[in-house]
Amino acid sequence: MKYSLQALLYIILISSCATKSPISNRYVSKKKNTEHLVRLGNLNWEKRVDSKSAKLSKHFLSKAIELDPSNPETVALFSRSCYFNGRYIDYKNPKRADSLFIEGYEASWNFIVSNQEYQIGFQSIDGDTVTKKIAGLERLTGETLSVAYWWAENFTSYLLTKPVLKRLENREVIETILHRILSIDPGYNFHGANRIFGSFYAKLPGVSLEQSKNNFDKTISSEPDFMTSYLMRAQYFYTKSGDRNLFVKDLQYILNAEPTKIPEASPENLFEQELAKILLSKEESLFE
Repeated sequence: MKYSLQALLYIILISSCATKSPISNRYVSKKKNTEHLVRLGNLNWEKRVDSKSAKLSKHFLSKAIELDPSNPETVALFSRSCYFNGRYIDYKNPKRADSLFIEGYEASWNFIVSNQEYQIGFQSIDGDTVTKKIAGLERLTGETLSVAYWWAENFTSYLLTKPVLKRLENREVIETILHRILSIDPGYNFHGANRIFGSFYAKLPGVSLEQSKNNFDKTISSEPDFMTSYLMRAQYFYTKSGDRNLFVKDLQYILNAEPTKIPEASPENLFEQELAKILLSKEESLFE
């Protein structure tokens, strides 16, 4: 009888574990799958100088955020990979580049608006949607910094080639996010917020070109070996100010630079050299 009772308790215990295990297994499986996808995304990101790896990185990271859209590091790297592919890999196909920028800023924005601090700010005041958005964005913390930055990078990259009205309509939101980034970590991505301001203000009517110049001066003086700043200054500021000699000077500087001075930005610098050749070939048409 004793042994029968023990056997019965053992069967009940096994049965109970079997009942709970599918849910547990699904959770563990989802977590492991997400970690595996993130690991593959990171491994390919490190090899992004190869276009196939750059695309694979985006692919794996997109699958990872489908499983877990709540991790800011994964969302930020996915958004960054969209920007990288749009700027450097698919730049010859403007529609494809735009679709990548859209993917990047939509993923980032979805994360931002689900953030608790953003929601507190958004709900704290009455007003139109833009006013409420700004109130939410002003509460963003360092946890969301990278996501907010890559939202701005993707969104402005998309807007710079669109009608000026679209830039004007989104000016307040973009300025709010960039100022928030500058207040938290002004040096993030090689003083990237200043670089975005420099490009954006050069393409915004009613804004003194001096504001564009000051922002480019800040990012370049702080990070003189990051080539994107020179290319954007040539492409947006010097074409707007009509300074052909300085346009050429910046592009020649990129072409003659050592791209590996900042090891973690070597892929970007190498691709900027290719973009500099293309932009320099357009000199005559840009300064007619």
